[in-house]
Amino acid sequence: MEDLLAETFEHLALVVDIFGVAIILIGSLKFALGWIILEVGRIRGLACANRIRELRLELGSYILAALEIMIVSDILHTMIHHGLEDLYELGLLVIIRTAIGFFLGQELKDIEGAEEAKAKKLGF
Repeated sequence: MEDLLAETFEHLALVVDIFGVAIILIGSLKFALGWIILEVGRIRGLACANRIRELRLELGSYILAALEIMIVSDILHTMIHHGLEDLYELGLLVIIRTAIGFFLGQELKDIEGAEEAKAKKLGF
């Protein structure tokens, strides 16, 4: 019974990992496509700085979502392997991913704040 439960959690963790990677890939592809379109527009003389910031915000949101999903996967892996070393590894991964998420979130807030300040200045 314990082996079946461990195998089930292993498969579930794999599905969660794949989902996290899919989120990052989708966000990256959307960013790349948007960036290419904006660069073509820039070459034609169109201003695109605001839209680049929007694309960065969107990409950052995808990355943050994927990091949170991957923390769930790490927790599932630790539930399968009960060793103290696995617990240390989980703690380290959660700290690293949380720190990355925190600083990325701060950067996104700064970008949003700059956008809002610019919109107020222009009267929008």
